[in-house]
Amino acid sequence: MAVSSSRIRRVALALGALIALAVGALWLTRVPLTASVISATLTRAGATEVKFDVTDASPWRLRMENVDLRYRARPFSAREISFERTHWWSPSLGRVSVKEARLPVAIDGSDTNPWAWASYGAGGGGTAPAVPVDEISIDGQLVIQAASLPDQALTIELSAKAAGAQAWQGEMKASGPGLAFRGAGRYDTAAKSVEFQLRDIALDLSQWRGFVQRMVVLPGGNWDLAGKFTGSAEGRIAGKEFAGTAQVQLREGRARHPGTGVAIEGIEADLEFTDLDHFRSKPGAVRAAKLTSGGLTLTDIAADIEFAGWDRVVVHGAAFSALGGKVTTEPFRLVPSQRELAATLLLDGIDVEQVLALTEDLPGRATGRVDGRLPIRVDDGGLRLGTGWLELKKGVQAELQLNAQGMLTRGMDPRSPTFAVMQKVESGLLRLRLGEMRLEVRPPDAPPGRSATLRLAGEPTDPQVKAPVKLDLNVNGPIEALLNLGLNSRVRSGVK
Repeated sequence: MAVSSSRIRRVALALGALIALAVGALWLTRVPLTASVISATLTRAGATEVKFDVTDASPWRLRMENVDLRYRARPFSAREISFERTHWWSPSLGRVSVKEARLPVAIDGSDTNPWAWASYGAGGGGTAPAVPVDEISIDGQLVIQAASLPDQALTIELSAKAAGAQAWQGEMKASGPGLAFRGAGRYDTAAKSVEFQLRDIALDLSQWRGFVQRMVVLPGGNWDLAGKFTGSAEGRIAGKEFAGTAQVQLREGRARHPGTGVAIEGIEADLEFTDLDHFRSKPGAVRAAKLTSGGLTLTDIAADIEFAGWDRVVVHGAAFSALGGKVTTEPFRLVPSQRELAATLLLDGIDVEQVLALTEDLPGRATGRVDGRLPIRVDDGGLRLGTGWLELKKGVQAELQLNAQGMLTRGMDPRSPTFAVMQKVESGLLRLRLGEMRLEVRPPDAPPGRSATLRLAGEPTDPQVKAPVKLDLNVNGPIEALLNLGLNSRVRSGVK
């Protein structure tokens, strides 16, 4: 049966109208359909609490505004996210732009652990699919957080693009109160490795000390810290393997421990780290203008140190001025977690009068300068001296005035020719001019309980008294208490 041409035209018109109606319906519903597809995709990728508005949708362009979601327990928001495609048939999303993003990051684990997937509710257990894009640019804020500390916001700008079929490369800038840096990186999708370079790093420690002390535990607990760090770093991350190097400079550094009152001023450092993963460095210079602890002040401090691990510091040598003279050290090692220091001090021209000014209730006064070698150990119990010595500096005379009746004459025969002179010396009526003075600290051949012996040789300063004096004094009990450096034991002195 023949079909009339008029009937064919009517069918064609009906089909055309139906197709036009379907296309029109799709066009009118493209925004809600697109929103539904995006929401489902984000949920499958692990996002929760997804909110956004689709304001433009076409095969070539997609724009979302007021984006708000949580991904692995961390909130993320952006004023706008847009996708632009050159060809609608391309499998890539094209150029991605994220504007006014905001991403909080807790550095101390005070938020929900972002890697503990089992702790999340429904929708949080998927694996994010690989989303092909050609370029991506992000601007916004990275909000650094830690429990009980005010948030610190960094303004960031990031751009990245494909570099071949299996690599991405990009650049980043960040700046905020007291912190700024530039960075570049390359991500190899096949090896799943990241290479990075950080340049122009600048950190003001006074504004970030709270965050720093959450990440680095300092000996003795919290310190009041200040200083300006600059430097650079580079490295590679592949799976659980990390290799990195860095150059660090510190200027205008200050540190004070509120509990002990120890304060260090004018700290400077120049360090080169060869292994950031294991915290190892080349020997580098550390300097400080002044360190004060109680009544003791050290100035012009300079040390050559090397970090040999996260809990190990090698001091190749140190020098400082103190008590009117110079002090250097033999090489020693520090283990910060053990809260102790063991070193050997080499003394040059130390002023005896300044040393005695650190003491309490000493039965006498003295002047002069000494050299010496003293091993010391400092820990939570205070200071302990090892086997060493102090001796009057060659070519220098000293004077001694005692104020301890019975100290020298106890046990002497009152009829002895020197008894009257010794009485005047011990009571302070006669001062001694010393040509020899040597203090042996913890001599190896000393009897139990004796911590030091002091040998003195000289004569009265009064020219009318012709009586050479030689004395050997014993210190029984801890000599550290005599110096009043943290111990409370008393010292008993006697005469051979």
